[in-house]
Amino acid sequence: MKPTAESVRFLNEEVRAPRGLREVPSIDFPSETGALIELLSEEWEGCVLPCYGGNYYGWTRISVSRGGWTSSPEGDEFIRIAENHDAPCAIVLRRDGRVGVSWSGEYTDMFAGFTEFVETVALWSTLRGWTALESHGLRYSAAVEFVSRGRTRPETGGSLTRWTRFDDAVVLEEPFLTGDPDRPPRVHVVVADPGLLAGSDFVKSLPYPISSTLGQGFPELPSRWV
Repeated sequence: MKPTAESVRFLNEEVRAPRGLREVPSIDFPSETGALIELLSEEWEGCVLPCYGGNYYGWTRISVSRGGWTSSPEGDEFIRIAENHDAPCAIVLRRDGRVGVSWSGEYTDMFAGFTEFVETVALWSTLRGWTALESHGLRYSAAVEFVSRGRTRPETGGSLTRWTRFDDAVVLEEPFLTGDPDRPPRVHVVVADPGLLAGSDFVKSLPYPISSTLGQGFPELPSRWV
């Protein structure tokens, strides 16, 4: 599956260029796990991806485990393919090509494939300077209904982690990294114009809404990953 043009731009400008790698016109991450692991090991090993919001906020480094495959107590076979500087869990690839996280030998599902993971990280990159809203009371369908008023032609993407994008607003939903079934997914509303949120009845109905400007105060690249 080929990443979108926006994701290729992100990988070229924000991932490859800082590492001194040549720009490429297109990228194809193979769906076959063995071929994908080989590609990540040979071409992408050590590359770092900045993510400006959500579960993977901060810096994620492509790092394929040299220890090979691991089996979870539930029978999932997976291998570490990346690590996040702030989250003490491994980002892992399952035998069937799905991508998830593992804290201590278990597997928690997050994405249908590696390209979907990259697409989500790249999406956050396009939203820098926009206003993000998060609250435990946010629900995906209600948030999409709120931002869709007066807007047309949304784009959608993802599966377990998913998003709906309009020209000036995005709603993103992602499972908690711990995989706790008793916790609802995290939902983010991100808008280009903060006036969309200011004083709205929708926001007023949420318990303890938190707003932030994406990219503001983003951490420096960890020195050990430079």
